Amino acid sequence: PLVGAAQALMRKTPNVALHYAVRSRGDAAYLDELSPLLGDRLAVYAADQAQRLDLAGLFAGLPAGTAVLFCGPMRMLDAARAAWAACGRASSDLNYETFGSSGRLATEPFKVRLRGSGEEIIVPRDRSMLDVLNAAGHEVMADCRRGECGVCAIDVVAVEGEIDHRDVFFSDEQKHDNRKLCACVSRAHGVVTIDTLERADAL
Repeated sequence: PLVGAAQALMRKTPNVALHYAVRSRGDAAYLDELSPLLGDRLAVYAADQAQRLDLAGLFAGLPAGTAVLFCGPMRMLDAARAAWAACGRASSDLNYETFGSSGRLATEPFKVRLRGSGEEIIVPRDRSMLDVLNAAGHEVMADCRRGECGVCAIDVVAVEGEIDHRDVFFSDEQKHDNRKLCACVSRAHGVVTIDTLERADAL
């Protein structure tokens, strides 16, 4: 996708640039393809060489109406969204994809308790809450499975511990309220009591 996007954009307009942040230059995939394609429009920032991508400075220097496509881990995406908003840019001009496995907390098993029945289900490290709930017979709708569309959002009744919201669908305020979570990507430490909207008289 990285190379394909660059090729497609270069065919449409030469006014395109790629800012590529990596831990080390050796981690930068497809440089052999991207370098001749983009030339001096490619900027690589290698952390091990003390080169950091200054999102605030980069965004502030862009012409009005510039569209940005961003891809990276959640913490970096959060920083990009904050920097973009601080520059007064239109949210519709910042498009993004995420690394779905990222999050603020370490990935570990956690427990889901169902309101009403009191049934408790363990979500292991290597499976999503969505998959575990569906496998247990609780039908939770989903679409993107990347935390972008919100179709799989379920109601949170109580939290004994902490929710790790890994979606990009809910706002920071909604995540802070902990009233809903995206079951496809979000996880927790501890126990989360949810309401799947199933009722005994409907089963």
